[in-house]
Amino acid sequence: MSRPDIPVFSLYGEAPATAEDRFLHVELIEDRSSLVDWRIRPHQHGDLVQFLAIREGAGRVQADQRSWTFDGPTLIVVPAGVVHGFAFVRGTIGWVVTLSDRILRGLARRDPAFAALGADAACLDMAGQGMAFAAVLAAADGVLRELRGQEPGYRAAAEGHMLVLMAAMLRVVLPAAASNAGTGGRSGQVALVAAFRSLVERHYRSHRPLDAYLSELRTSSSTLRAACLAVTGRPAIGLIQDRLMTEAKRLILYSGQTIAAIAYDLGFEDPAYFSRFFHKQSGEAPRVWRRRLMADWPVADTASLEPPDPLAAVVDDR
Repeated sequence: MSRPDIPVFSLYGEAPATAEDRFLHVELIEDRSSLVDWRIRPHQHGDLVQFLAIREGAGRVQADQRSWTFDGPTLIVVPAGVVHGFAFVRGTIGWVVTLSDRILRGLARRDPAFAALGADAACLDMAGQGMAFAAVLAAADGVLRELRGQEPGYRAAAEGHMLVLMAAMLRVVLPAAASNAGTGGRSGQVALVAAFRSLVERHYRSHRPLDAYLSELRTSSSTLRAACLAVTGRPAIGLIQDRLMTEAKRLILYSGQTIAAIAYDLGFEDPAYFSRFFHKQSGEAPRVWRRRLMADWPVADTASLEPPDPLAAVVDDR
C-alpha cells in the first residue's frame, strides 16, 4: 500500500495506472528530467520496473533508505515498489527503460537467472564493462527508436530489442547467474526463491506461517531453506522478515503515519510487538531509527536530492 506522502506514478509526473502485461517504455533521461531541473523527487511505481542506462554524466540516486552517487557509465536498477529519486548533473546522457514487472517474471519463468535482475535496487559502475555495457546502451536505443518511429511491426521489433537489452543487462550485472542458467540445481534454486519471493510480496502483511508458503510451493522446509541460503545468503524466514522491514522503513521515512499506525498497517496486532520486532532487526527502536536517519540524511524534504549544484554534491559526498 502507498501513502499520499509517497507519490505513486505510472511514469514520473503521470497519474498512476495498472500497467499492462506487456507495458514497455523507453525515453532519454533529458526528456523528463530537463523539465524538472534534473531532479526527480522520491516516488514509486507499484508494478513497474525501471533500469537507467547512463552513458555519461553524474548524479545521486536514492532508493528507499539507501543512496549512491555515480559519475560516468552506470546502470541503475529500480525494482517495482521501491521509493526512488534522482538528482542528475545537467546534460547527463542515458536511457530510462520502464517495463511491467510481469515481463520480468515471465522471463524468469523461461530463464530463472532473470529473477535476480530486479530483486534489489542497485547503482552499478559500468566503467570497466566496455563492450558489454555498450551492448546495453545499443539495445536501449534500439527500443527507443522503434517506439518513436512506429514503423510497421514496431511493437514486435521493440520487444525484440527489449529481450536483447534484458540479456545484455543480465550479462553485466550477474554473469555468474547467466552462465549457470539452465544448469541443474542452481537454476532450480533460483526459480524456487523467485517463486517464494513473489508469494512473500503478496502475503507478507498477513504474517502467514512458513508452512503455508511450503504448501503452495509444494516443497519442503529444508529444500526452501537451502535454496534461499544458496541464492541470497538468507534463510526463508529471514527473507520474510527482510520484506517486512523494508516496508516498515519505507513507511517510517516517507509516510506521515504514527509508529502505531504503521504497525497495524503491516499486520501487527500490537504496536509494542512491532517495536520489539523492529529493534531486534535493526538494533534501534523505530522512533530512534527515524530521528537518526532524518538527522543524518534529510530525506523528508528531499534536500539530499536537490543540491544547488548537483555536481558539487557528488564531489562533496566523496
